[in-house]
Amino acid sequence: MSNPNVIKGLNAAEKVVDIYATLTDKEGKPLFTFLFNPESKRYSRRADYTEAPTALTSTPSQQYKYTTGLTLLLNNLLMQSYAEGKTCKLLLQKLQGLMVADPTNSKLTPALVYFTWGSDKFGPAVITSLDWSESSWLNGEVAAARVNLTLLEVPILKLASTPTVKDLEAASTKTVVLTPRQVNEAADAATKWLKANVKKLPEKITALVKVNKYKLSTDPQGNVTIFSSKNENLGIVGNYKNGKFTTTNNSLKPSTSGLVNGLINSSTPVPPPLVNGLI
Repeated sequence: MSNPNVIKGLNAAEKVVDIYATLTDKEGKPLFTFLFNPESKRYSRRADYTEAPTALTSTPSQQYKYTTGLTLLLNNLLMQSYAEGKTCKLLLQKLQGLMVADPTNSKLTPALVYFTWGSDKFGPAVITSLDWSESSWLNGEVAAARVNLTLLEVPILKLASTPTVKDLEAASTKTVVLTPRQVNEAADAATKWLKANVKKLPEKITALVKVNKYKLSTDPQGNVTIFSSKNENLGIVGNYKNGKFTTTNNSLKPSTSGLVNGLINSSTPVPPPLVNGLI
């Protein structure tokens, strides 16, 4: 016999017929409708801890790490269309489509879904596992199958952070501004390059580098320009980006061919000086 006090504290629910389970997107648009409702739903969740030794006892302490998202297992789902003379292959293909990305259509990650059955809703979630066994066929195509489906709950924040192709393209063209530390790193890298190539620079620049009578300026985009001690613009040394110094935009005309680490492009415009200081 059930505990009547506990029963009184439960929420009321009505019995409704002809309601079929679906997988929907966050707006409630159906992505997949189940041919037959689930015969069972199994949920699981796990809290992860790291064991550590404890003094004066053989029982280790437990340091909490995280709690996994809720997992929903829908096992032994029935797909049966043999009697109607139809194949249920399309339903299996739809489920598989929710597990893959489609970069050509700006879909870089699999779909986030909600399992919805009447007033019950589970999600947002991703489909992590799908398998099925076929038992009947029409002209070789499946007409009866049993399907096992696993959904894993993901953070709601993921809804706003899933990138699209347009997002990535915009990010790649976005101007990246160097931090003060990176500006100094760019100047250091340019100094090392100048000293390594001192004999291959124009005579005027070679003379200045040998006696340290020059200045380096790094603009916010990482372009490093060399100036004389009298603030005469002598050209671009190179560019510092993502921790690497390259000289593909170098505009210093060499006295001999072949500078180290890069090509020469004398047509590259020189940015306005932002002097780091006399070296």
